[in-house]
Amino acid sequence: MRLPDLQSLKLFVAVCEHRSIARAAEREAIVGSAVSKRLAQLEDTVGTSLLVRRRHGVAPTPAGETLL
Repeated sequence: MRLPDLQSLKLFVAVCEHRSIARAAEREAIVGSAVSKRLAQLEDTVGTSLLVRRRHGVAPTPAGETLL
């Protein structure tokens, strides 16, 4: 079993706080596509969806709330 890396967890927390991948990316000085990729890898590592991607932002799933 792979463990999530700390940078991905930090990005996940930032996305949850801002409810936006773009705003979290800006805060962390990284491009949004890189944040999305890291989140997808994190979801793959934990084996479940952590975020619901909506037209105007994101929200944590129940599993995402637990991780948060």
